[in-house]
Amino acid sequence: MNGFEAWLAYLFDRPADDDGSWDDQPHEWFDRYARQDTPAATAERIRELFGNAGSLLRRHSDDQVACGVRDIVDDGLGVLRSRQVPVVLRTTGLRSIVTLFAEVFAARISVEQPRNEPQLQSVCFMFFDIAPLDLGDDTVLDVLEDTLALPSVPCQRAALHGLGHAHCQAPQAAQAIVDRWLARHRHAPQEVRDYATAARAGQVM
Repeated sequence: MNGFEAWLAYLFDRPADDDGSWDDQPHEWFDRYARQDTPAATAERIRELFGNAGSLLRRHSDDQVACGVRDIVDDGLGVLRSRQVPVVLRTTGLRSIVTLFAEVFAARISVEQPRNEPQLQSVCFMFFDIAPLDLGDDTVLDVLEDTLALPSVPCQRAALHGLGHAHCQAPQAAQAIVDRWLARHRHAPQEVRDYATAARAGQVM
C-alpha cells in the first residue's frame, strides 16, 4: 500500500458506527507515512482525491464519505492557502473541489432531508463555511461560481452559503456571481432563489 492508498484507507475505511476507537488503532498511514508528510504532498493527495472522487470513493458509504471529507476539511484543506505549496498546485487543488461536489455530493444527495439531516448532506451544505479557505480569493470565487452552476440543489445551496460568507471579503464579486446565477435560473425553486437573494446581501446562517 503506497502513501496515498494508506491515507485513503485511514480516512474512509472506518466503520460507519465508529465510536471514536478508530484513531486508537494502528494504521499504516501513521506507521509508515505521516511523519514524513509535507504541505505540498498533502495538497497533491487532496487534488488527486477530489479530482477523482467519484471513482475513488464509490465503494464507501455516505457516512464514511462524510466523515472522511470532514476530516480533510478540518485538518488538511488549509494547505491550499500555504505558501509552502506551489501556486499551480494550490490552484488546481482548489478547482478539484468542484469535481468533488459534482461526483460525490450531487451524485449521492438526490433529495434533501430537512429533518434528521444525514451527515453527507450536512458536510455538503457547510463545506465552504467550515473549510479554512480565503473566500475572497479569485480562484475560490471561481470554485463557488462553478459549484453554483451544477444542476444540483444541494450543491447550489452550499455554494450560495459560501457566497453569503464571501460577501464579507468580496461583496461586489459575490453579488455579481449571485446575480448571474439568478438571471440564468429564473425557474429555479423559489426557496433557492430566496436563499440566493439572502446570500447576495451576506445574510446566511
